[in-house]
Parts: sequence; structure tokens; C-alpha cells
Amino acid sequence: MKKSFIVFGVVGILVILLTGFFVGHLFLGSSIYSKKTIYEDDIPLPTRYGGIANSGAYTKEATQVYATSRDINSIDRKVVKNGSANIEVENFDSSVSKIKELANSFGGYITGSSMWTSGSNTKNGNITVKIPENKFEIFGDSLVQIGKVKSKETSANDVTEEYIDIQARIKNLKNQEYRYIELLSMAKSVEDVLAIEVQLGRIRSEIESYERRIKYLDNTTSYGTFYLTLNEPEKVVHEWGIKKAFNQAIDALIISIAGIIILGGFLIPIAILAGILYFVVKYVRKRIKK
Repeated sequence: MKKSFIVFGVVGILVILLTGFFVGHLFLGSSIYSKKTIYEDDIPLPTRYGGIANSGAYTKEATQVYATSRDINSIDRKVVKNGSANIEVENFDSSVSKIKELANSFGGYITGSSMWTSGSNTKNGNITVKIPENKFEIFGDSLVQIGKVKSKETSANDVTEEYIDIQARIKNLKNQEYRYIELLSMAKSVEDVLAIEVQLGRIRSEIESYERRIKYLDNTTSYGTFYLTLNEPEKVVHEWGIKKAFNQAIDALIISIAGIIILGGFLIPIAILAGILYFVVKYVRKRIKK
């Protein structure tokens, strides 16, 4: 009788653990193995590589001054350049140092970086590099010095026409500003002064907006942006797998315990309600018998 009790007890524990494991894996299995990302620099990288700022970010209004082909040809072209490359490297840390040296040799600099480790302890990461526009292509060709270039892509967006158009708008607005200042000096009433100052405020606000856009275009066209992804090759490791099996066993135990807790949280309220219902039915039957 004692042996049967022990056997039933062991079987019961196993059933509880297995049930907990399946319940825990159902609710927690997809998140318990999530990887952690380690960032070296506190500089956020773009959510996706490539692309440029929206050229329609400023408000256009009809003016009497427009950019002509002669105006466009009279200045250097304004081109926004972006590039991305995926590079396989032997050593992540030394490759980052090489990229810094290479960028410095071209007059560029690194604006952001991130690094993470994979399950086999290989390092991977992203590097963002700013390179002078006139050396952008040469820098891209020089990436073979870092490692095996598995993919590379570049893009260029000519914003010269937009640049000239904004300059023309600023010139036109400044002419309007000058005329309103002259009118302000000749104003005879408070109402006239206030009306002219309202127009001057509007014009100055538009000028500042366009000047900010010009500054942004100057910055983005002076330096191109290269987004680099570095990957160390996955290490081939021959081992008995005891450590891995031990870690997986611990994970399975944690999932089982978590599942039991989840299952208990589901069944305990049901058991309480069933108990209350049992005593209510029992009480009613006694009352009926009396």
C-alpha cells in the first residue's frame, strides 16, 4: 500500500510538472529566450537604412521669383548621398577601429554605433559614418579594406532645384521686408503701425523657416551618410553540450513552475466557486428535508 502511494505521488508530481510545462510554454515560451541587445554608444541609429529627408518639408507659396535653369547651372550641384553596406569581418572591435581611421583619412567621422552578441558569442553591430560629399564614392570603394563586402547600395538625390528655389523665395521675402520697413517709417496711425508689424512678423517667420531649410540642405549635401553593418562569422564550436543541456533543463523547470502558477491562478477561483456551490446545494437540501 505504501509503495502504491509513493508511485501515485511521483506520477502525480510528473503530471503536474508536465502540465505546468505545457501551460508555461504556451504563455511564456516565445519570450523566455529573447536576446538582449548591448549598445556601445548612446546614439540612436536610423530605423532603416537609406532614404533622405522629405524634400517637401517646407511650405511652398506662390511668389514672383522662380529658379531658372541658368540659376541652377550657375552653382555647384546640391546632392544628398546615402549608402549602406553589409560587411563580414574577422574581428568586430579591430574593424571598428579601422573604420574610424578610414573615415578620418577621408575627412569624415562616426556619428553613431551599436553592438550586440549572438548566441555563439560572435559580435555584430551597426556603424553610421559621415563622409564629405566629394569623397563619398571613394570611401565606399575602400570598404574592402575592412572585410568581405557582402552587399553595398548607394543613392543620390539632387536637391539643387529646391535649393535655388528657396534662395529665390528668401530674396523675394527680404525685398518685401524692406518695403514694409519703409512703409512703417511713413505710418501715420497706430492701426497702420500694427498692421505693418503683423506683416513684418509673418515675413520674418517665413524667412527664418526657409533659412533653416537652406542650412539643413547645406549640412546634408556637404556630407554623405554611410550605414555599415558588421558581422563576425558564426563560430563552429565542438562540445559535449552538457552546459547547453543543463541550461535548457533549468529553463524547462522555470517554465514548468511558471505554468503551475498560471494554472493555479486559473483553477483556484474555479475550486473556490465549486466549493461555495457545493455548500449552498448541501444547505438547500437540508432545508428541503426539514
